[in-house]
Amino acid sequence: MLRYRVLSAAVLVPLVAVFVWLGGAWFASLVILAALLAVWEYGEMLRHAGHQPLTLLLYGVAFLLPLDAYLGPTASLGRLALAGAVTLPLLWQIMGQEPKGAIVNWSLSLAGALYVGWLIAHFVLLRQLSQGLEWVAVAFVGTWACDTGGYFCGKAFGKHKFFPEVSPHKTWEGTIGGIALGLLVSPAAVPLLGLPLALALVLGALVATSAIAGDLVESFLKRQTGVKDSGTLIPGHGGMLDRIDSLLFVCTVTYYFAILVGR
Repeated sequence: MLRYRVLSAAVLVPLVAVFVWLGGAWFASLVILAALLAVWEYGEMLRHAGHQPLTLLLYGVAFLLPLDAYLGPTASLGRLALAGAVTLPLLWQIMGQEPKGAIVNWSLSLAGALYVGWLIAHFVLLRQLSQGLEWVAVAFVGTWACDTGGYFCGKAFGKHKFFPEVSPHKTWEGTIGGIALGLLVSPAAVPLLGLPLALALVLGALVATSAIAGDLVESFLKRQTGVKDSGTLIPGHGGMLDRIDSLLFVCTVTYYFAILVGR
């Protein structure tokens, strides 16, 4: 398993880094692709649990929200996506006399579309800031540091379970190790972003805790739908949603942190 994780990371990290560096339409396109793959996996998870997701709703919102973030506030595609996602499926169900349970399928589909589409749009918003390249780099590296610290500390020292009803393999030792490594890399924000050390440490703590929260949320979704991984797209890592679950929370929190500190 570790070998596959390392090999996948060796391929994916440089590839993602190139798209982050290019920014603009290149990065937005990568984000949209990731969003579409993630909502496809989410839909398959719902099907595994016996639900019937609304595919067009999932894809439409996941596509339009990050596109709207790239095009800017004048595009209004995000508002169009939300309006359509709320109204059209309900009207379709009324006219088509959908069976009992349709409202559950609509609710779960809308929730998943927003979970992926709205949060992942912050990847694009973060990259478009004046120091967007540096902000995205800090968010990604901090997340990967937290994941790496959590993985190895959990393997080496993990004994005490952390939220076993949600994620049975996570331990307090791994969680603490992940936060510690996330904090250790956070001073890199001082030269990269010109932040005071105190703010850099605050950012590091926010990134680490957000990464853990994002991972727990996806673990909760998997437990609720009875699947081990969201998919098999990435060897050693599972699916796309397994790979970006922490980043969905981290990039969102980092974006609003950047706005609040005036960056």
